[in-house]
Amino acid sequence: MRILLVALVMAVAAGCTSAPPPAAKAPEIPQISTSAAKPRVERVALPASCGRLLTRQDLDEVVDTVITGRTEVVVGVGLPKIGRTGRIDCYYGIPQDQPPAAAVLTVGMAAYTDQTSARQRVQETVDAERDKGIAAEEIKVGADTGFLIEGDTRTVVVAHGTLTVAVTVAKTLATPEQVAKLADRALTER
Repeated sequence: MRILLVALVMAVAAGCTSAPPPAAKAPEIPQISTSAAKPRVERVALPASCGRLLTRQDLDEVVDTVITGRTEVVVGVGLPKIGRTGRIDCYYGIPQDQPPAAAVLTVGMAAYTDQTSARQRVQETVDAERDKGIAAEEIKVGADTGFLIEGDTRTVVVAHGTLTVAVTVAKTLATPEQVAKLADRALTER
């Protein structure tokens, strides 16, 4: 009887100390965002300043290295002979006591009288580089197709509507895809 009493006490004690089985957990449903990507507001005219061509935020988001140094702008004039109505060149990351040509990033944008003139100018740039023995290959620049030219530097040139843009960087600064992304950002109105 004593054994039966001990077994009964142990069974009651075990029943009192055991926790109820865990409640079944409902499966987690992943959250899916249905917001569409914000469309690019395309540039249709030359910007008035380098800060309107590429912002500091553009540079920080696209390039993995912080670009230090000063920025300078050169505003060009129209050249009716080639259909160019205006030009702006922005030099980013110019080291102290150095000329603009020492910039680690150069962005040139030009406006033309028509799309044909803009495309022709890009093709002439590509042909001139090929004549020097530098190969050019196609690269996507947003919805457009531009050209990647790699010599001592890395350059992407593209025509979009009546505008052209050329982005040139030191090869250590950006990949070809990053240069193309900078060109696409330059074609975005600010």
